[in-house]
Amino acid sequence: MKTLLQGFKGFLAEGQKSDYVKADTMDLYHYAAADSDSIVVDPKYFSDRAKRSSFSRNEYAISTVPRTFWYVDPKQRERFVATGRKLYVAKISANSIYDFRNDPQGYREKHRHETYGLRKGMEWNTMLEDISESYEGIYYSLGFDVVSLFVPFTAARVPEEERANIEGGKK
Repeated sequence: MKTLLQGFKGFLAEGQKSDYVKADTMDLYHYAAADSDSIVVDPKYFSDRAKRSSFSRNEYAISTVPRTFWYVDPKQRERFVATGRKLYVAKISANSIYDFRNDPQGYREKHRHETYGLRKGMEWNTMLEDISESYEGIYYSLGFDVVSLFVPFTAARVPEEERANIEGGKK
């Protein structure tokens, strides 16, 4: 019962893509060890085992399609991802991000194996490749809301004095 309630609370915490759209754009947040005014977050590193973040390993097991991972709400960040890293922000057109949580174009059903559903490294790969032909990224929830981008994207560093406010803390 406790697990069921936790799962339901997690579902309620997940937002709709529209919750994160302001003036037809979405703010995406990425944590990186780099210490620059801006960085390019490039999916090509996802495919490189030596450069792939340890945080991406579980996602790589699901699909090997190169992509980067962004929070849409830094208050939902995984603390171990943020620790010792700088916060970067990028603005992207909301229309370039597919809403996989609601899946209005039916990609999940289109690619689902009739017996096995969406198998890791198989249907997941073909589905994400298909989505990437029309969109720069995909919005979904993992218990927290994220966007994965299929394209390199530039992000600007969030000044430390703003970071605590964005993350929901106090400075």
